[in-house]
Amino acid sequence: MKSLLPLSLILGFGCANFAMRVEHTTAELDRLPGQSDPVRAACRDQSEAAVGRLPIQLRSETGPRATEAAFVDCMDVMSVLVSVAMDSGDTTDEGLGAVRNGLAGLDSESLTDTCDEHYPAWQALWVQERRGRSLDMNTVDDESLARYDFWMQRCRRVLRPVAAAAP
Repeated sequence: MKSLLPLSLILGFGCANFAMRVEHTTAELDRLPGQSDPVRAACRDQSEAAVGRLPIQLRSETGPRATEAAFVDCMDVMSVLVSVAMDSGDTTDEGLGAVRNGLAGLDSESLTDTCDEHYPAWQALWVQERRGRSLDMNTVDDESLARYDFWMQRCRRVLRPVAAAAP
């Protein structure tokens, strides 16, 4: 029990290294035709609903942090999914539409499968030391397992509301 707090701090700070700042995500999306505006607007809408998922006792204290964290998570996850969904000549708006259509009505297991399928793309795009060896999954260590768990948690947290709201 005594080692649980230091371990959680280590894992928390380790995972924080994998989190992208909004500026990095926006820069990557701005490299695509249509730029970041459609994804930014969708993530802003989704993040505003994050406060409603908190217990009422915590909303005034942690609401602004929850909103910002939800926005960052959404931008990180959606930038990967939109980039993968886009075909040659597509704009980010069309890529976002393809993601929404692909997620419409998916159950929890299917969302998990979607997140798992996009993990190599997230690694190739965001994990810097993997950038030169994109999609290389030959090595498995504790750090890569922590990255995988981090991605899977964030991805499912972002995709659940998108799947529920999709037409």
